[in-house]
Order: sequence, then structure tokens, then C-alpha cells
Amino acid sequence: MNTFFSDWYYLSIRNIKLIWRPIMALIPSLFMPIFFFAVNSLSLSAFAKVPGFPNVSYKDFIAPVAIFTAIFFSAGNAGIELVQDITGGYLKKLIIMPINKLAIVLAKLVEVAFQSIMQGLIMLVLLLLWGVHFHSGILGVFTIFGILVLFAMGWSCISMIIALRAQNARLVQSMFLLVFPLLSITTSAAPRALLPHTFAVATDYNPVTYIIEAIRALVLNGFGDPAITKGFIAAGTMFVVLVTLTVISFRKTLK
Repeated sequence: MNTFFSDWYYLSIRNIKLIWRPIMALIPSLFMPIFFFAVNSLSLSAFAKVPGFPNVSYKDFIAPVAIFTAIFFSAGNAGIELVQDITGGYLKKLIIMPINKLAIVLAKLVEVAFQSIMQGLIMLVLLLLWGVHFHSGILGVFTIFGILVLFAMGWSCISMIIALRAQNARLVQSMFLLVFPLLSITTSAAPRALLPHTFAVATDYNPVTYIIEAIRALVLNGFGDPAITKGFIAAGTMFVVLVTLTVISFRKTLK
């Protein structure tokens, strides 16, 4: 057991150091959410006056999307780094060494969690400077990050599964295209009541909807909203299912 935690710790430190190499690679995953939030909060602010819209400013309404997107964009990097480890021979060296194999996967998840928290904090500070109010307070902020980190670790597993199966960096990078459909078919831009019926029904089958709604509830209303529980269930289910599939894929790679 001590060996497992030791392996997990040192591999996690190594992976976290990779986040900053090169640091310029972090800019796109931060710039895009900031850009879209600034443009939408200014250009669509009048949308908040539409009958049926909640009694909040539009910038507060879409603030959860900005935090979510900052983490969403970066969570797929784990797969790209894994492909680099495979093609560079580093993963093969780890496999033949007396290292706990589960620690290799969990160390990648620690990296994802660390990067998610760092980028989420940067976005949080920018939103506060923009004038966004978090009605759930500091405890609500911790809850928001709990939901988002669970989601980020689960989502990163998809890129790792593709990396293990295809071992192709270009294929893993193409997963970025999934971000926009998954983010668009949600209540990210408007409340469900104002969406066309068919589109509203489609959002019900998108787990990202429940995560955004949970964050929005914590930003706008505070605790007590059932959307928060649904968000935790959606993020937790994705985490359990996708981590399990990643471990299975990793074991098949070892054979």
C-alpha cells in the first residue's frame, strides 16, 4: 500500500510539472472562455429583459458557463500527453518498472484535477472583477469546484481511452470538436422555458446541462436548489463510468 501511494505521489508530481511545459499552451483554453463571456455578456445583455427570463443580469446567468468552459477546454490535454508518453517510449518504461499500474492512471487524473482548479480559479477571479456575484458564498465556490473537478477527470478519460486505443495525437486532438455540440445543446445561453420544445427535450439528455444548471444554481440562488444534487449525480456518474473504462483500456494495453 505504501508503494502504491509513493508511486501515485511521484507520478502526480511529474505530471503536474508537465502542465507548465510550455506555459503558452495554456493560453487558448483560458482565452476562449474569457472571449466568449465578454462578448456574450455585452452583446446579449438585453436578452435578460425578455419575459420569462430570470430576474438576474445576463452576465451572472452565463458566468457558470465561463467557469465550466475554462475547465472543459483543458480536460482533454491528458490524452494528448498520454500519446506523447506512448510514442516517446516513456509509458513502456513505466510498464516494465515495478510501479503500481493503477497509480499511472490516477496520477493523470491528479494532473487534470490540479489544472482544472488552477484555470477555474483564474476564471473565478476574472468573473469577480467583472462584477459577477456568487450568492452561495465561499462554500458554494468549493461546491462548484467539486462538481467541475469530478466532471473534468471523467471527461479527460475519454481522451485517454482514445489515446490508449488509437495512439494517435491528431485523433485525440479532434476530440476538441465534441466540446461545442455538448456545450451548445444545453441551457448555457437561455433558460429551458425559453427554448424551442424539441431543443429543450434534447438538453434533458445531455449530462452537461445538469452540471451547468448546478453551477448556475450555486451562483444565482445558493444552496437548496435540487439542480445541485442532479449536477453532482451527473458528474459523479461520468467519473465512475469513464474512469472504469479507462482502467479497463489500460489493462488491455498492457497485454
